Amino acid sequence: MNKLFVFISLLFLPHFILGEMTGLDIMNKVKNNPIPASSITHFELTIIKIKRGREKKKVREFTRYQKNYTAGKYSRKTLVRFIKPALVKGTGLLNWTYRNGKQEQWFFLPKLKTAKKINSKDRTKSFMGTNFTYEDLESNQSKNEEYKSLGIETVFGIPCYVIEAIPNSPSAYKWRKYWIDMTTWQIKKIEYYEKETHPSKTLTIPNHKVLGGYYIPETMVMKSANGNQSTMVINKAVMDAGIQEDIFTQKFLIRIK
Repeated sequence: MNKLFVFISLLFLPHFILGEMTGLDIMNKVKNNPIPASSITHFELTIIKIKRGREKKKVREFTRYQKNYTAGKYSRKTLVRFIKPALVKGTGLLNWTYRNGKQEQWFFLPKLKTAKKINSKDRTKSFMGTNFTYEDLESNQSKNEEYKSLGIETVFGIPCYVIEAIPNSPSAYKWRKYWIDMTTWQIKKIEYYEKETHPSKTLTIPNHKVLGGYYIPETMVMKSANGNQSTMVINKAVMDAGIQEDIFTQKFLIRIK
């Protein structure tokens, strides 16, 4: 039987046959996607800002070190280190995600020679002049949001579950709207709402690729309602990299090479 016909038929089966998935069920599928124990990823970041009708562009490069934990009080630790251009070289961000959903972040500027802890007020600020805030760079935890399924829509030609996410802890956003690939359980799009009806910005992830048995995004584009946008492109990545634990410390964060 034609596979496409089977897939389309499944979409239109009544819920009592398929078994209706809740928003939380779907987001748990996302959370339970296979992930590497650790990874080292090199990004190229392009920041575009519109000022007085003119486009200004900046290009940055950074490396992200990430470690995921299957047990203990942490679920993830991440270190971002900028390497180009010289103006931002050495700048870093350290993020600890606890299993209970708590987040801790520290930001480092070489000229300050010390790490600054990100407090609740700082979470809404732009990270390095991008369209991403510190909150956006935190690891999402299902404990921090309430989910509701809004149906199915097609994004980038891919059938996706649409999920409403309302934060149950302090956030800059009233709610977020997710589009989840029905086949791979990867996030394809997120709308961020500071007000009820119009998104203040949108994250799109058109393509994913498989590397070392894991899905990774090829390009991530965050575009604000004012036309400014930040694009992250993965140049190279190493999965299950065997990263040392001391990389994810404030001592290493303030290390200047």
